[in-house]
Amino acid sequence: MKPIYFPFTYVSGPAAAALSACFKQTVVYQPSRHNIPAEIQMWADSGIIDLRVPIAGDENKLEAILKDYNAWANQHQGSTLDFFKAWGGKIPFFDETFSSQIRAEIKKKSSPDRSQKEDEDIFRDRLFLHMAQEFDLQNNGLNQDLKLFDAMEQDLMKNLKGEDESLHLETAGKEKFPFDDPGLYMAAERLKAWAKLMQHDRETSGLFITTSRSVLDELIDKTPEIEMVIDFDSIPMHASRDEKVEKWQDGFLTSLNTLQTSTWPVSTDGMFEAPAVSGGDENVAIKLYIVAGETPYDFFPRCVGDNSLQAGLETERVRLKNTLIGIVEL
Repeated sequence: MKPIYFPFTYVSGPAAAALSACFKQTVVYQPSRHNIPAEIQMWADSGIIDLRVPIAGDENKLEAILKDYNAWANQHQGSTLDFFKAWGGKIPFFDETFSSQIRAEIKKKSSPDRSQKEDEDIFRDRLFLHMAQEFDLQNNGLNQDLKLFDAMEQDLMKNLKGEDESLHLETAGKEKFPFDDPGLYMAAERLKAWAKLMQHDRETSGLFITTSRSVLDELIDKTPEIEMVIDFDSIPMHASRDEKVEKWQDGFLTSLNTLQTSTWPVSTDGMFEAPAVSGGDENVAIKLYIVAGETPYDFFPRCVGDNSLQAGLETERVRLKNTLIGIVEL
């Protein structure tokens, strides 16, 4: 069993480090085999994440439309970042003319076992996830540039005013540039599009992890019966793996597997233990919630309001009794 990152297809450096503090490897979906960001491929090559493409096909068509979209966005809004923000709650670039073009292309090659409408919806969702990925990549780059500028400003003030003033500026800087939350932008739309990929993953689990407080709040608002089962606030960050860390991670996943496959309620006495903090400067926090009696194939369609999502593999529906939702935060 591996945790599945949601509802994003881009993982920033801080997010990847935070996830690796809790889990050996985390699944990250991609909307296609093309245009995988170099940073994401690097995390995959290092073994930190498991890249999966649950829905393949039409890669060349996706790439061509994305190229046209980026050119249009740059011409009219200056950047994909500005363009994505400007649309608010709407799905970018999906006016009726554009939808007609997609519909015409898909009609030529619809799968015989799926309706044209389903093919069109899947294509649109994959295209949207590509756009969201580009937005997250640009947004992360902008945040890093701002933090670098802030650090340079602090160094300058330290040299001019001394240590006391520098400490004050450092505290102010942490408040000014908190760990970015990509879910602030179109959380509901991201969840709905991402859920399509999850439904097509033949190796899914009942454990889903996000780094977005906005996304978690979106799900909690729609799930009043959700219960918190774990709250660890000091999981140490490690530059390299060691035997103790991996042993704790293995035991942690084993206990979580028990939760997702057992009829709730289950006694958790002695089941979970936070790792010993080994003097590291940085720690991460993880909170985990259980949605009892609902598999992911029931939970996510209900939350996103899309009954057209597939029912999932019958064997997984029998094996999974509950859905676990977690958040990892720096």
